[in-house]
This record gives sequence, C-alpha cells and structure tokens, in this order.
Amino acid sequence: MNHGKEPMRAGSRPPEGTRGGGPSSPSGNGFEKSGSEPPVRRDRKSVKGKGGKSQVPLSMWERFMSNFRTITGAVAVALFIRIVLFEAFEIEGPSMQPTLLNGDRVVVAKFLYGLFLPFTHEALVTWGMPNLGDVVIVNSPADGIDIVKRVIGLPGDTIEIRDDVVIRNGTPLVRRNLGPCRDAQARREIDTGDCEWFEDIVGERTFRTSHAIHGGVSNFPPRQVPDDHIYIMGDHRDRSNDSRFFGPVPISRVKGRALFIYWSSDPGSDPEYHGERGTRTDRFLDGVQ
Repeated sequence: MNHGKEPMRAGSRPPEGTRGGGPSSPSGNGFEKSGSEPPVRRDRKSVKGKGGKSQVPLSMWERFMSNFRTITGAVAVALFIRIVLFEAFEIEGPSMQPTLLNGDRVVVAKFLYGLFLPFTHEALVTWGMPNLGDVVIVNSPADGIDIVKRVIGLPGDTIEIRDDVVIRNGTPLVRRNLGPCRDAQARREIDTGDCEWFEDIVGERTFRTSHAIHGGVSNFPPRQVPDDHIYIMGDHRDRSNDSRFFGPVPISRVKGRALFIYWSSDPGSDPEYHGERGTRTDRFLDGVQ
C-alpha cells in the first residue's frame, strides 16, 4: 500500500522543488532563484565604534595619510602664526635699557604694519604705520640685522638732537631727571660706570631713558623724516646705533611692535655672576611701554 502516494518510477524526474536535496534548496546550491547574489566576503572584520555602530578598521596607508594631513595642518597653522601674526625675539645688548634688558625675550605683533617674509630685509606689502613712542623691531638699513628701537619721529617730522635733548618739530621732548640708575645691569653696561635715568614723553607715551653722567653730550642737526619712513632711537642714548647715525628707516623695514616680555634671563656679563644665566622672573609678562 502506498497510502495515496504515487511510487517513483525509474528514470522519472523528481517533483519540482525536491531536486538537489529538499525543498530548502530549489536551485541545488542553497540560494533562491530570485536573482540575489551570494554574500560578499570581507577581508577586514568590522569593529564596534562609538554608539555601537560597526566600523571597518583603517589600513596602514589610510592611517598614514590621516596622520600626515593632521601634521601638515598643524605645521601650516604654526607657519601662518610665525610669518603673519606673532614672532619671538631676544634682546641683545644694552641699547634699549632701562625699558628692555639684555636677555629679555619679547613677543612681537607682526600683522600691524605689513607682511614680512622670513629671510628678507623688507616687507612684501605694508598697510600700517607705527605710533609715536612704539617700541618696534626693525631690520637695520646699516647692516641688515634685526634691532629694537623706539619711534621718535613720523613722516613729515623734523628731528634734532641738541645737548642730548630730542627736539621734535622745534619743541623739546618733555623730560624729567629721575636720578641715578637703580638697575644693576644698567649700571654695569655703561662704560663710565655712572648713569642716570630720565622720564621722557613723546606723543602719548611716557618712558624712561638712560644717560651716562660722564659720557659727554651729543648734537645732531635737524633732519626731516620722508614719507613712509620713521625716526628711531634707543632708550639708552649713549649705547644705541639708530637714526642719528643711519637716518630715518623705511616703514617696509619695520617687522612689528614689541608687546610684552615672556622670558628674561641674565646673560652673566658681569664677572660676579661667573657666567651664570639667572632667570629674572619679576620681568615675566611685563608689557613693553
């Protein structure tokens, strides 16, 4: 008895849907006839990322390129800041005492006056003019090195030095004698061994200058400042190479304005220091007046 089922005959075809091993394998390979492709094999296993989402880990080349882009971006930002915005300078020599001492390090704003590229002596383009009394970094027209000085005259001004007194447009700068120098380094940087301080006013700036007591007086004839030039002098009147000797400076040679002291160390020029560089922490973050 076959209980209602028709027996299979030799050579007969099996019913549709049973060929190749049962109803779950209609095509004989385990996939539907609907045209779907077999799953693609992945060479890299996915991992769980943030939020539980699956992420495929980066290859070595992808990691390298990601790090390279990050480093390149950081270098580009640093160069932009260094070339266009700010730069650090170290003060060498006594020419700006008592305002700035030998060994002071200052932050300079370079974006105020123009675009000054590295390894050049003049700005590529200029767009600003310093104010009277500003302390600026200038590429010296005399020898091409960077120097720090104070702006005493602007375009159109006539500057004269008579008996150590600066005369601007026929009017002597207001000055007041403050007595002997009270800064140890200012004393030992003057060859005569004795100096005195003065308080000078130019424009809206009040600052101190240093003069040797026995250094004699200086006199320089009137000189008019041309267009796009400035007249600069060091605050240490007896130890500064400035516009009194090489004339007014083109604005294209002004690199920027000194903002503040970020570090200061004593270079140990006096034998009593035995060559040690003592840190002057009391000068940290002092603004340049």
